[in-house]
Parts: sequence; structure tokens; C-alpha cells
Amino acid sequence: MVQGELRILVAALAVFVALAGLAVSIHGLLFDESRVVLYGMAIVSCGIIAFVAMLTVHPKDVEIEHRRHRES
Repeated sequence: MVQGELRILVAALAVFVALAGLAVSIHGLLFDESRVVLYGMAIVSCGIIAFVAMLTVHPKDVEIEHRRHRES
């Protein structure tokens, strides 16, 4: 289990960034603004990438978990 509270917080914020990007994209589609749609899709992509990157388990996390199990 990932124990980094900061990483979990950033992942939660990344979800809201992705949702905001989706809203920007829909706004661009409704008002026929192609640049706004592209910016919105870029924001969605960045939000998803940040979410996945923050919740990926790193080898350091696994090492910490192994140490905790050995100590108990």
C-alpha cells in the first residue's frame, strides 16, 4: 500500500485538473473554438498522466513495506 500522503493529495488534485480540462473541452466544442478544445484535451492528458504517476508503486515503497513486516 502506498503510504505517501503527499502523493495521494497530488493524485486527487490531478483528478480535478482532468475534470476541469474536460469542462474546457466541452466549452470549446459548444462554442466551436478548436484551440480551446485542444488545450482542454492537453489538460485532461496531463491530469491523467499525473494521476497515474502519483499512484504508481515505486520500489522504494515496496522496500519500506518489507522492512515494516520484518520488524513486526
